[in-house]
Amino acid sequence: MNTAVGLVESYLRLNGYFTVTEYQVQHPVARQPGQYETATDLDVLAVHLPWAAETVLRHPQGAGEDRCEVLLAGDPVLALAPDVPDVLIGEVKEGAAELNRRLRTPEVLYAALRRIGCCPEGHIADASAALLQEGEMIFRPPHSVACRVRLAAFCGYVDQAHRPTVLTITLGHILRYVADRLAAYRPVLRSAQFGDPILNLLNLVEKAGTGTTAERGEQKV
Repeated sequence: MNTAVGLVESYLRLNGYFTVTEYQVQHPVARQPGQYETATDLDVLAVHLPWAAETVLRHPQGAGEDRCEVLLAGDPVLALAPDVPDVLIGEVKEGAAELNRRLRTPEVLYAALRRIGCCPEGHIADASAALLQEGEMIFRPPHSVACRVRLAAFCGYVDQAHRPTVLTITLGHILRYVADRLAAYRPVLRSAQFGDPILNLLNLVEKAGTGTTAERGEQKV
C-alpha cells in the first residue's frame, strides 16, 4: 500500500471509520472483446457510524466502575454529523490537493457508490451527478440508507488558487493528529500491538520520545 494512503487510512480508523483502500475500478478494453483493464483506483472509501466509540473494559473486580470510551472522539476537521452515517470517497496526494480526473466522472462515482451500497442502483446516477456538482449530498429514505456522502482530498499541501471545493485535509495535520492521540492515551495503549503498520510505527516513535534513556540523560550514538 502507498504510504500516504496508509497514513490516511490509519487516521480515519482512529476517527471511527471502516475503510477500503486502493479499490480498483475495471472497464472493458476498447476494441478487444472480453478483455478488461483498470480504469482507476479509488484511494480510500470510508464509512463512519454516528455512535462509534472504542471502549476500554472496566476492571473485572471493579463492579462500580464505568467503562471508559477513548480514541474515537472525532477530529473536528472532519465535521462529523452527530446523528447520521458519514461516507467519504477520498483521493490521496503527496503534493497539492486535487481530485483525480477519473474520480470526477459519473462512471467512476457510480462504481464507488455501488461498492459502498448506500443507495439502490436505480438512484446511483442521480446521486453521482449531485456529488459531481456539490461535492457532498445527504441520502434519505426511502430511496437510500440515510447518510451523508462526501468527496474528500487528502494532500501534502493546499494550493489556494486551485483548492478543491470538497473536504480537504493535509497529511501534516493527519500526522499531528495521530501523534497527539497516541500521546494522550499512552497509558491505555502502552501494551497495545496494532495490526496497522503505520500506527505501530507512530506508536513506537511516541514511546521512544518518552523512554527511560532520555529520562536518564543518556546519549545514544
